[in-house]
Amino acid sequence: MISQDKAAQQHAHTLDVVCKFFELMHRKEIDAWGELWHEDGRIIVFYPPEGFGSSIDGKAEILKAFRGLFANFKSFDYELTGLYPAADSDAVVVEYEPRATLVDGTEYANSNIAVFRFKHGLIDVYHDYFDPRRFQVVVDALPKPS
Repeated sequence: MISQDKAAQQHAHTLDVVCKFFELMHRKEIDAWGELWHEDGRIIVFYPPEGFGSSIDGKAEILKAFRGLFANFKSFDYELTGLYPAADSDAVVVEYEPRATLVDGTEYANSNIAVFRFKHGLIDVYHDYFDPRRFQVVVDALPKPS
C-alpha cells in the first residue's frame, strides 16, 4: 500500500508532467517533450481521422510522428479546461481545447479529452479523444509519404 505522502508526491509529479507536456508542445520543443515519455510509450487515438493511425507505439515513433506533425504548425496553443488526477491510480484525465495555425494559414480548433498513464514517472500511455472531422484539416496538411 502506498503512503499518503507518497501518493501526494506521485500526483504532484504526474500533474507537473502533464502541464509540461502541453507547454512544451506550445513552444514546439518536441525533443524536450520527448523526454517526458517512457521508451515503451504509446499514443492511442480511438477515433482517428482518415489517413491517421489508431496508435503510435514506442517513444522513437512518437517523436518521429510529432516532429512531422509540429513542423506543419505555425503556432500551437491550448487551454486546459479540466485537470483530474485519479484518486487510486497514476492516471490523469485532462480536458483541453487545442488551437493551432498551420503553416498554410489554415486554422484548427477542437475540444479534447486525454487520459495519461505513467510508468516510472514518465508517460506510458496517452489516450486522446477528439472530433476526427475537425482534426482532418491537420492530417490533410501533412506531407504525403513518397
